[in-house]
Amino acid sequence: MNSIYDLDDPAPSHEESAAAKQDAEEYLSLWKKRALYSTSAFFLSCAAVSLFLYGHPLHAYWNSFGKYLLLLSMALLIPFVCCVGIAFSAWSFLRNLKKGKLNP
Repeated sequence: MNSIYDLDDPAPSHEESAAAKQDAEEYLSLWKKRALYSTSAFFLSCAAVSLFLYGHPLHAYWNSFGKYLLLLSMALLIPFVCCVGIAFSAWSFLRNLKKGKLNP
């Protein structure tokens, strides 16, 4: 039976561990930026939709423009959730890697 990680293999060297941590930090940095961009786009589109709701100044334009902003907000929810989820996962992996709970 072949396994992905054999317990008889030697532990990773200090250089390998340092390289894995650096790669994980770069990966986390990339996804933190993407999460920030997707979060700001999502919340800005939600704020724009609120201007077209009943009782707000642009409600008269709901049918011509507001409902399309609502669809945009609904579409931006997907990348927002994905980017934040991946960023959280990358942060958790890096934290466990620094604590020594994972071997690269």
